[in-house]
Amino acid sequence: METVIVSVICIALILFGGMTISQGFINSVDASTSGLGEIGERTEIIMRTGLTALSASLPRPDTLEVILENSGQVKLADFAKWDVIVQYYDSTGNYQVSWLPYTASGLADNRWEIAWIRLDGGNEVFDPDILNPKEEMLIRAQLNPPVGANTTNMVVVSTPSGITAHAYFTP
Repeated sequence: METVIVSVICIALILFGGMTISQGFINSVDASTSGLGEIGERTEIIMRTGLTALSASLPRPDTLEVILENSGQVKLADFAKWDVIVQYYDSTGNYQVSWLPYTASGLADNRWEIAWIRLDGGNEVFDPDILNPKEEMLIRAQLNPPVGANTTNMVVVSTPSGITAHAYFTP
């Protein structure tokens, strides 16, 4: 009789241990699968995102204007997380590389703002402050020190997902 009780207890412990291990395995597989799903979604968004630099110009030596087009299929926003990096030679011939933060409260030294977003030359009506597919956006940056004469320079714009566009500009 004692062996039957010990056997039942052992079988119960084995079943309990097996169920605990299988539950941990199922939770681990579930967590891995959901992580792979998130990676797949992020990869899909990156594949459908496109940004094209149409032009870059200097209306004044300290003002850079870049026109970008959303050439992808994803709406772009959250401009405070975008990176604008300008590489240029100043008026004394020194090489400048500057990361410019976004400002929504007016242009200041070494900052950039959005002057306008439009579709086909008209004003933006649908989804204000969002760069929809096929819309264009004018980025205006104020550079200090100003860009030097007779130099070739570059601006790189990057979205939070890592999609970049670059353009060259001369004074």
